[in-house]
Amino acid sequence: MMETIRAAANHVAVKIIFAIIIISFIFTGVGYFGFGGNSVRDEQLYVAKVDGEGISRAQFEAIAKQQTSRAMGDSAFINQIRQEVLSGLIDNYLAYKLAKDLNIHVSDAKIKETISKEKVFFENGKFNNQKYLNTLAANGYTPDSYAENLRTLLQQQQLMNTLVYSEFSLPVDSEVSLLENQTRKVYVSPINSSIINMDDVKISTEEEQKYYDENKNLFFKKERVKFKYIVNAKQDYLNEAEITDDLVNQEYNSHIKDYTFPAKKSFSVIFVTNQNQAEDIIKDLSTGAEFATVIKNIDQNKDNESPYGKNGSLGWFADDDSLPQEFKDANLQKVGEISKPIAVNGGYLIVKLDDLQEAKTMDFDYAKFDIKSKLMNERVNHAFENKENKIISALSNQPNDLDAIAKEAGLIVKESDWTYYNDPNSILRYPELKDVAFGNEMIEEGKATNKVSDMIPVGRDMGMSDFVIQVIDYKPEGIATFDEVKDEIHSKLYNNILEERFNSKVDGIVKELNEKGNSPNIQFTQNYTLNRNSTELDKKVVDMVFNLVPSVTNKRVYGVEYINSKNAYIAVLTDVINSQEQTDISSSLLPMLFQNTYFSLTDDIRSQAKIEIMPN
Repeated sequence: MMETIRAAANHVAVKIIFAIIIISFIFTGVGYFGFGGNSVRDEQLYVAKVDGEGISRAQFEAIAKQQTSRAMGDSAFINQIRQEVLSGLIDNYLAYKLAKDLNIHVSDAKIKETISKEKVFFENGKFNNQKYLNTLAANGYTPDSYAENLRTLLQQQQLMNTLVYSEFSLPVDSEVSLLENQTRKVYVSPINSSIINMDDVKISTEEEQKYYDENKNLFFKKERVKFKYIVNAKQDYLNEAEITDDLVNQEYNSHIKDYTFPAKKSFSVIFVTNQNQAEDIIKDLSTGAEFATVIKNIDQNKDNESPYGKNGSLGWFADDDSLPQEFKDANLQKVGEISKPIAVNGGYLIVKLDDLQEAKTMDFDYAKFDIKSKLMNERVNHAFENKENKIISALSNQPNDLDAIAKEAGLIVKESDWTYYNDPNSILRYPELKDVAFGNEMIEEGKATNKVSDMIPVGRDMGMSDFVIQVIDYKPEGIATFDEVKDEIHSKLYNNILEERFNSKVDGIVKELNEKGNSPNIQFTQNYTLNRNSTELDKKVVDMVFNLVPSVTNKRVYGVEYINSKNAYIAVLTDVINSQEQTDISSSLLPMLFQNTYFSLTDDIRSQAKIEIMPN
């Protein structure tokens, strides 16, 4: 095996980059390996065995469940993900075994250093031993078992670093460089499946049933519900809440105080604990002493600290209801005016008015946007709350009849298709709704109860809505019935026929073009000059153009690229322009080379191992 690795490393002067799939992250470790026993017990405990060592079925299912949580019930996609997870676990074990065979050593000091740098164990910016111990315990680890799992992970990483991050060199290949910088002139024409006549296609129930019987595993579905619901959404009232310029003007003039910045006053204070001292200060100030000078002469210890802080300037205060009562009592109106001593908690306060600013009314053009938003919100909220009250009243009058509730509240009953618990394309994207829809009130003993929910508010601000839902059907996780997927099967069989005919038709057109140079079924009107990075066309079409082999006799060459089952592009290559500039294209070639090397090495290592996949 290592000889194969060495041979690959010397190929085109590129050192090996071996991307090991590490499924086991910080709290997964490699704890999913175990030694095999009897075959029946093995099937229960393990999902696969590699060189006689089992990969835990429970661990596999846990990872697979996490990875398929967003698969939306698509059984084919779920199967693909599960296969990839299993493949990853096998590759991970093989990497672990290779690291072990190569005697890759990780010291205790390295383990300790790695743990001390893990942010998951940090508190207040540094490693916290108690948090480290608590986190391990919560995940079923002891310090020793965690250290050993971490050692295995680091061994794998060290193997990868050895193979991946060593220096390499890739000389410039002049021929490849010229191809990379080449430009091509083409005419391109789109074509779609509307050219296919499907009037003769008749798919019988027997054909649908046959497909279902032969492919039942494709129709595995997650737990799902169908439901009816009514919705009261704030957004629905935005168009109804028309706010005219006259209404905005009226609001501005009627509530001008709300659109006026209040007068502001700036104060300085002297606080003392003794009344006689306060009176003496007033006498000094009245005979011409400066306020600031008096402050300097007062003992500035904590005993003389006012409720507003140190003696001196306090800055600006709005002259409205928020003004502290002591300043209101001072009733200062002129700049420089000083109050008499005011009794406050713990002492006496002397207040000086340092400066003032007059009240200022907002310019109408500045205020009108806020006014319009305010009026809009008021109208929307009023309409929304009125509808809420109607729903509540209707629920009280007809608690078990959603149609009657909708009629009384003036709403329309809507009905869902089959919907999964984590369905982002339905109203069950709201946690409040999905928990109700799949809760015991709606589903009992595997059947829908047809109960009507209470009003369920979701969202906030302008995204707020109220729902009332009624689950009308329920299916547990498992293979869907034929009736449930009959339309899906019909559509699939129809599309299969359409795709087959479309591909055959388009391939025939391209063949005709390459043989005769023209076809009545296609017209080329749009020309392009493309390089490999062109964005005027889909990347797949650009790649197809550069995969066309130019004719040595200057004959036009035609090609096709299928974008999907119903759309394709046909291109005709008219000219090839070779650049004389040579550039270093190592960076663009390396990813492809590394990927190919990885797959080759994975296949090589797997070929040396005995891999047994358990049933089911």
